[in-house]
Amino acid sequence: MASSAPPNPELRPLPGESPASAGIYPAAGPGVLPPLSTGRRMPGWFRSVRLLAVADLETIAQSWLARGFLIASGLLTVLALKGLQAEHRAASQMLEAVYVTYLLLWMHGVIFIAGGAFTREQDCLNDAILSRGLTRSEYISGKLLARCFAVVLLIGGLLLPASFWAIRQDQLLRAGAGQVLSKATNARIEAWDPRKIFAGTDGTVLEVKVEVGDAVAAGDVLVVFDDRQLFDQLETERRAEETARNEVSNAQRRHEDALRVVAQVEDALARAERALMAKDLMSRIEQADRETEVRSRKRDLQTAENQVRIAQEAIATAERLVENAQSRVREARKRLGHATVAAPLSGYVTERLVQPAQHVPLGAHLLTLARLDEYEVRLPIYDFEEFKRLKTGLAAYVTVGKTEFTARVDRLGATTQTDRWGRTCNFATVRFQGNSTLGLLGQDADVRIVLPPREERTNRVNLLLNSLTGHGVDDLESRTTSVTPRWMLIGLGKVLGCACLLVTLTLFLLVISRSPLIAILGAAGLWHASNLLFDFAGLPELSYLEMVRTMDKVLGGVASLREELTALAWLYGIALALGAATLGLFIARDPPK
Repeated sequence: MASSAPPNPELRPLPGESPASAGIYPAAGPGVLPPLSTGRRMPGWFRSVRLLAVADLETIAQSWLARGFLIASGLLTVLALKGLQAEHRAASQMLEAVYVTYLLLWMHGVIFIAGGAFTREQDCLNDAILSRGLTRSEYISGKLLARCFAVVLLIGGLLLPASFWAIRQDQLLRAGAGQVLSKATNARIEAWDPRKIFAGTDGTVLEVKVEVGDAVAAGDVLVVFDDRQLFDQLETERRAEETARNEVSNAQRRHEDALRVVAQVEDALARAERALMAKDLMSRIEQADRETEVRSRKRDLQTAENQVRIAQEAIATAERLVENAQSRVREARKRLGHATVAAPLSGYVTERLVQPAQHVPLGAHLLTLARLDEYEVRLPIYDFEEFKRLKTGLAAYVTVGKTEFTARVDRLGATTQTDRWGRTCNFATVRFQGNSTLGLLGQDADVRIVLPPREERTNRVNLLLNSLTGHGVDDLESRTTSVTPRWMLIGLGKVLGCACLLVTLTLFLLVISRSPLIAILGAAGLWHASNLLFDFAGLPELSYLEMVRTMDKVLGGVASLREELTALAWLYGIALALGAATLGLFIARDPPK
């Protein structure tokens, strides 16, 4: 083969002319190859690792083991979440059930996915490394990154949206009071205990000083009646009272006259009786006259005493007439006072039923006032099981737009009624204060009622599950708090940390044994024995059984943030250490011939 001539440095190509035609490079002919314009560069370490990781991820994506893991875990997770949602469980309970399932069941699938890392490349691995097509560090680093990323993607890609969905469906409040009833939407805000104002007198309305929706203070004048007729009635009753008082005075004078007559008759009777005492000195005719006079005086005394009693009764009758006249005067004054209707409380005018110049009878409904800062919401409760758990005094939250008010259950309906859509349901009335917020009457509000925890029947299955998970009376606080994204990410980080730990552990055993079966069985055995190992090492919080027991407290936010972050640091630190040990051992150990 002829060698190519060196380029001529003194020649330069003209515009539009190639270097070969300008003589800089000799034209390519038979047996002469044109020189390469650029040299080929070998990929660096990071690029090689990335290429190997991408290739391994493609292999995992085509693996039916990974596909089956994703389909089975996703299907069971969705079914578990929907089943718990149908039972009105809290987000902490829903996420706890899912996370615990991954720790107890799906971690074995992670071990199988990591154990198949060398299965397809086992025959060509030695040739590729010996021919320096790739280095040992590039190969094992790509495997570690690909398997960890695949497991994180399979678990996190499913649990992360499911966790946020569960938080969105959360039926709890972070006040620690209990479970919340399903949100009641479009409930109408009404005035609590509205005060109806009735006419205290009959008459003609002279003036109405308010309109519907006006704010009034206690004592403000609302309605004015024409009081001329009322003044006339008051004067008439006053004159009747004066007449009755005069009649009492006349009766008292007649009583005094009757008493004087009685005294005179008694004196005359006494004289007649003294004259009769000397009857032995009198003739029969004189004695008969004296006895007749005594009997006559006694009859006069009886008549006078009757007149006294009649006079006394006349006084009592006259006094009763005075009292009646006084009551009529007071009633007339009261009606005159009702001629001006004032607001009994501060609030809003919600109804106006009279107009000026209208004649209204006594007791007619004039206006309706709503209290200034007291409101109520009447909620339909369609689930009878939830209605049975309601009690007066339970806390509730009323949301109008972006503003939330704290409320209390004030009344419970004794019988079922129909709502505005015609459906039969029970009702609960929630009372709250508006905190001087104007314009709440008539608004549609969303209401949540805090309920006490459900009373669950204890059976052998529940006792067994509680003994495994550590649930009991001490987890009431975690069951009655809502899940926040921060604590959800901590719980999810524990699950992903365990998965990464198992991936690096399985690859470490795979490098040592060079047998997928031994690596998978060894990783599964160490995973189940890790509870004792971590206890002996003084790190019981890294045990997966301890994670299962405390997962509800972590999700509920009642655990110690510092301790949980320390546990996460230990998990990922041990996984990183196992990955580094796997990398060093794979590089140092010669592959089998």
